[in-house]
Amino acid sequence: MLKKLLVGILLATLSSFSIAESGEKVKQIFYCGEDFAIKMDSGNWYLVDKSQVGELKFNHFLTIAMTLLASGKKTGNVFPGDPIPSWCGNSNFRPITILSITDES
Repeated sequence: MLKKLLVGILLATLSSFSIAESGEKVKQIFYCGEDFAIKMDSGNWYLVDKSQVGELKFNHFLTIAMTLLASGKKTGNVFPGDPIPSWCGNSNFRPITILSITDES
């Protein structure tokens, strides 16, 4: 009984986390106000909202995004949130607070 309860709790906990996406290439960086968005080769748009991540992390993400764009390297793990209804007149942008880079091209 205890095992079934633990498995149920584990599954409920894991289902609440976002699914990681990885292995995408940056195709465009789009600025609006104090934020920027990254368009991936898959067509996904990821939003980095400065008010959510802070200035230090914002600058770090911008550096990673520019490095990915210039080098053609792929993303490591990206954990996007749910799409937001509208950002700078556009829709289907998914906010991110985690972004990494891999050595794969």
